[in-house]
Order: sequence, then C-alpha cells, then structure tokens
Amino acid sequence: MTPAPASTATLRGLAARVVGPEAASRVDVEPLEDTDAALGYAAAGGRLLLRATDGPTAAAALHAYLKDVCGLQVTWGTPLPLRVTRWPDAAPVLRRSAARVRSYLNVVTTGYSAAFWNWDRWEREIDWMALHGVTAPLVVLGHEAVLMRAFTDLGASAAEVGRWLGGAPYLPWTLMGSTSSWGGPLPRDWCARRTDLARRVLERARSLGMRAVLPAFGGHVPDALAPAGTPRTTWQGFSTALLDPVSPAFAEVAATVARVQHELFGTDHAYAADPFIESIPPSGDPSDLAAHARATYRGMASADPDAVWVMQAWPFHYHRAFWTAERVAAVTGAVPPGRLLLLDLWAEHAPVWDDGRGIAATPWLWCAVHNFGARFSVHGDLRRLAANIGALAAPEPEPGLDRGAFRGVGLAPEAIEHNPAFYELATDAVWGVPDVDDWVAGFARRRYRLRPGAPGEAAALRAWSRLLATLYCAGATRSTPSPVIARPWGPQPPFASQRSAGELLDPDAPVVMSANIDAESDPRVEGDLPAVAHAAEDLLTVVRLDARDDGGAAGSDLVDVLTHLLAQRTRAPIRAVARAAADGDADAVRAHGALLLRAVEDLDALAATQPDRLLGRWLADAARWGADAGERATLVRDARRLVTVWGRQDSGLHDYSGRHWSGLLAGFYLPRWRLWVDWLAAAAASATEPDVETLRRAVVDLEERWAASPEIAPTQPTGSLVDVAEDLLRRYRHPLSPSPDGSADGHARWPC
Repeated sequence: MTPAPASTATLRGLAARVVGPEAASRVDVEPLEDTDAALGYAAAGGRLLLRATDGPTAAAALHAYLKDVCGLQVTWGTPLPLRVTRWPDAAPVLRRSAARVRSYLNVVTTGYSAAFWNWDRWEREIDWMALHGVTAPLVVLGHEAVLMRAFTDLGASAAEVGRWLGGAPYLPWTLMGSTSSWGGPLPRDWCARRTDLARRVLERARSLGMRAVLPAFGGHVPDALAPAGTPRTTWQGFSTALLDPVSPAFAEVAATVARVQHELFGTDHAYAADPFIESIPPSGDPSDLAAHARATYRGMASADPDAVWVMQAWPFHYHRAFWTAERVAAVTGAVPPGRLLLLDLWAEHAPVWDDGRGIAATPWLWCAVHNFGARFSVHGDLRRLAANIGALAAPEPEPGLDRGAFRGVGLAPEAIEHNPAFYELATDAVWGVPDVDDWVAGFARRRYRLRPGAPGEAAALRAWSRLLATLYCAGATRSTPSPVIARPWGPQPPFASQRSAGELLDPDAPVVMSANIDAESDPRVEGDLPAVAHAAEDLLTVVRLDARDDGGAAGSDLVDVLTHLLAQRTRAPIRAVARAAADGDADAVRAHGALLLRAVEDLDALAATQPDRLLGRWLADAARWGADAGERATLVRDARRLVTVWGRQDSGLHDYSGRHWSGLLAGFYLPRWRLWVDWLAAAAASATEPDVETLRRAVVDLEERWAASPEIAPTQPTGSLVDVAEDLLRRYRHPLSPSPDGSADGHARWPC
C-alpha cells in the first residue's frame, strides 16, 4: 500500500484547480527519500518548491504552504479556485510522520453521502483527499457492476442479481452482507454508468499517487447461488446467504469476483472485506473463523498474489463479547504475515488496538468514525484528537508508548461534510502535535479569510474559543442527540434512537443517539447552551461582513451552532408536554407543544438559507440517475427512505440517518411531532388514557406516505441568514416556556 510519486504535471493540474493556472505553472516538485512519510516546501523568486516522499504527500505539502504562508485552506465546500497570483517567499520547511498509510472513507459513506455524486463532485473530493494527504481511499463506487457480471457469469440471472443488490443508496450494506433485496431496482444503465464513473475516479486518484482500496468477496451471495443448507447472517431484520468457506462454491465465486474486478478496475493490491461487520458469524469455533478468513484472503490472492486485506476492526468493538482474544487471533493468524491491515475504526472514542486482545500485533491504523449516519452534531474532543494522532504518528515514539505494528491513520466517517474543524485537525496532527488553542485560532482566521486585526477577527476568535470550551471540549467524543429527529412512539418523551421494536438489537451497538430526553439531561449539554448562544452571536458578527445571503463558511458554522442551540432547546417543551399530558392538562400540552412545533419550523427556515442543507438537492441528485419517470420515482423513494425510516417498519433503524435539512424538518419531523402533541392533547381533554396503537398507526402511515412520495423538494436556498439568525437568537437565547397568554413566542427561563 505504499503510495506512488505523482508527476509534476499532475500536481500542477491539482494546483490549477485549487489556486488557478497562473500560480500553478510556477510549482516545482522534488522527491524526498525517507523511511517515514515526509513533506516540505520552500518558495523564492515567485516559484514554489514542493518536496515529498510520494504524490499525496506532495499535495499535502501544497496545502501546508497555503495554510502556513498564505493563510488559506481548503475544507469541504470551499469555493475553488482560490485565485492565488503569486507565491510569497518561504524558508524551507520539512515535516516527517510515521503514518505512511493514511486511509479515507467508510464503506457506508458511499450510501450516506456519495450515493448520487457525479464526476464534478467526485473530482472535488479527490482534490480534498490529495490536499489532506490521503494515500489509501476506499473506492466502493461501481462494485455492484463487478458483482452483477461475476454472479451472472456463474449462472444467476440479471434479474436475480438486481433484486439482491437492492436500491442505490443501500448498496454499501449489500456489499458487506448486511442487507439484500431492499429497495430498487437500479436503473437499467446504472452499472454501465457507475463503471465509467469509477474508472474515472480511480484514474485521477492513481495519477495523484493514491493506492485505492477496492472491495473484495467475503462470502455473501444471492440465493440463486447458494446451495441448499447454506448458512445465513442476519442484521437488523435482514438475512443474507453466506457460503461455507470450505465449499468449492466459495472458492469459485471469490475467484470470479476477483477476476472481474481486476478486468474492470485494475488493482492497487489493497482489498476491503468485512464478512461479519455487525453480524455474529454462524460459528464461534476458532477453526471455523480461521477457515473463513483463509478463504476470503485466498479469493483476493487468486487474481492478485500481492493482495493486502484491509479489514475493519469494528466487529471487535461492536460484538466485543463474542470477539475474544482467541477468536481475534484465529482470524488474524489465518492471513499470511504482512497481508492483513486492521482499521481500529472508532479509536477516538472506543479504541481496541490496546485493549489486551493483541490486535496491535497485526499491522493497524488508528481511525476516527466521528459521524454516524449523517446525523447532525457539532462535536469532537479536539485536544484528545491531536494528542492521540500526534503521539502515534511521531517519527520517534514517546517513551513507554508501544505502538505495536502501527502503520498510519485513517478517517472513516459514515458521512462527510460535517465538523470540518475535526477533520482538518486530524490531518494536520499527522505531521506534529499542534498547540490546539493556537491551531483553532489559525483555523478560524483561515476559514473566514481574516488577517490579524481585520474586522471580525476578534469575534471569530471569541466564537471558536467558546466552541473549543463547549462543543469541542474534553470528553466530547460522542455526538449530542438531537431531540428533533426523535420518533414519538408513546406518551413519554422518546429516545432519540427510538426503535419500533424496543431495545437496540445489540447492547454494545455504538448508536450515539440513545439519550433519553425525558430523563435528566447531560448537564454539560444544557449548561453549555448560554456559551453556545454567545458563540452564535460572535459568528453572526462575522457573517454580517459577508455579502452572500448564505454567509459563506462563517454562515455554515453559524447555522451549525444555531441548529445545536435550537435543537437542544426543544428538550424542555418535549418534557413539559409529557408532564402536562400525565397531569391531564390539555391547555398546557398545546402551549408547550406549540413551542416545540415552532422550533422545528424555525430550524427548517434556518436550514433553508444554506444550499447544502436542502432535502431537494439530495432528491434531485438521486433523480438525475433515472432515465424515465419510473426510474426517477424509485430513486427518489429510496433516497427519501434512507434518511427517515431507513429499512422496514419492524427494523431497528428508524431515523438513524435523520438530518436537519429544510424540507425534511418541515415536511417530515414537524407533522410527526404534531401527531404526538395532538394525540396527547386529545387524551388529556377527554380525561382518557391515550391509546398508543392509535399514535403508532398514525406515525407509520405518515412515514410510509412521505417516503413513497415522488416529489422533489425545493433545490434553491431562501431567506437571508442574517435576518433569520437575528430573530432566532432573540427567541432562543434562553430556555423555552410559553408566554402568559399561551402563545409560542415566550422565552422566559424554564426551570430545567
């Protein structure tokens, strides 16, 4: 998985897209020889020299120069090119890191974020990867075409394989064996178009020196290819056939998949396979687990003797009780030495590499998931993040730190374009541990293009100092549950991770939205809200200096902070509604319910000011992959369902991918909360016990009708962020309670 050099012409092409062609023509590249990863830069006489051990590191050197010398950075959503016209002189800089491998993307990112991307969006992401030094991107894109051809070559019909693959946004879970035959069918030309797009993505990534990780066969097949008696794995109510690893069928299918993939997409010798990502294997016998691992690796190696298996260590956390040290060793020991790379996926919160099961004896990467399901949250323990990555990636380990077979760092968020500060710091810390206070101040200046002493700089620094002390403080390694996307399912305030079937299927499942909002809230959450409101005020000062209606980068951050404030303010009226209903006070139910409903409407209006927070854009992107009305309706239906019900009504995935998007807030969450408030008010008014089944039937009916709608919501932002933010700060600075006249505009302090 050693990254490759990139040509000067390729790096100048990247620079042209990032800063414009004039400055790009004056970029030179020089190779560095080092056993670690190394980058450097120097500028003199109007020319910029990048020095690096490989292509991605050279691109990271360009980004380092832009940040250090020009006060510029490229985060998600940064408008490009930056229009740099000259390279200011800079003394030589050299940085080294033990993180030779720097991976990026989660299997499911292709469902939650990139399900409907076109080339333009992929090109921007590849450039982001390069600038952030990514050496090993996971490219799941197009693997459905590999499986379609391989399985039909083996005798299954195209219709059978198509049904098994399911719908477009669900493909990542089918590829891991979690789901099958859910959603879809795919458009008729889907596989051909995705193959073309995947080839283009791979060509660009490889030209920049990246080594793509491609999916591999882990044993899951359509029923048409499963002999009688084939065992099955289960996940969240789905069931998929899993071939016996010692059967001739496993070897034949694995070899066919590997051959077809090599023919369609070539190889960089790295393959991802996760047969039991969140499923319990059919057998816990170590010899059976070893047999499955051995068969999986042989399938990769059948077409590529240099294959390296890249495995997520997620099961070792998710089903910790099952994956004993003996069982872990059975899997890792079944793969030839040096041919397995483990990703410690949630290391920023629940690391497994140093938990005593010997995992770090196998080559491994420290990874951060951070975001689950694209759910909104502003969070991250920035100091701990910098310290963890910096200590592991240092060229020389700290005394007493046993890194084991550490190979690098990975970012594996389930969805992207969230919390850019977290990801910028993670990629910076690879090259040395920064002073986090100084780093945050520099991040704010670069993000908002503020020179020292410029108007707005003091407000920006105050805002980020407050955010570092609150939402990005010590211990903030899990997202803060949003009450707004909770599913009302009974008279008590719902869990934000409400499941229709009751408790979570696995007690160790890392669903990060399980706070009971009817219980006493995390005092840090509600105690932080005054400081969060002050941070929003400071960001509003910066936004007022921007002529754009959406406020640019400062506007995006302001919307994040205000969204957190408003969403957390709904805790009090939700609890108050439930208490009033229990007391039989219908008027109080309606009064507190009005506050809740108004807050959801306000959140929708806030999101509507931002082009990237519109449900309509997600749906329109999905529809563009359809050739006719029927295909477009199917794609839109699956896109709607993923962000709401997710799976079947009896599964445990409701609202797992809930999002604070305009069109989703007012069109889905608002009417669902209104059902709850009206249901409780009616029962209180009639002095009867509320009938739970009546509520649940109404909720299910609403969800199914909404998900089945072919409507495309608005795709253009509306409203002035400054006007909306000023109004919301006035009304949500303090906890919510009704005005004396019972209206929903009161904001006297609520006794929480």
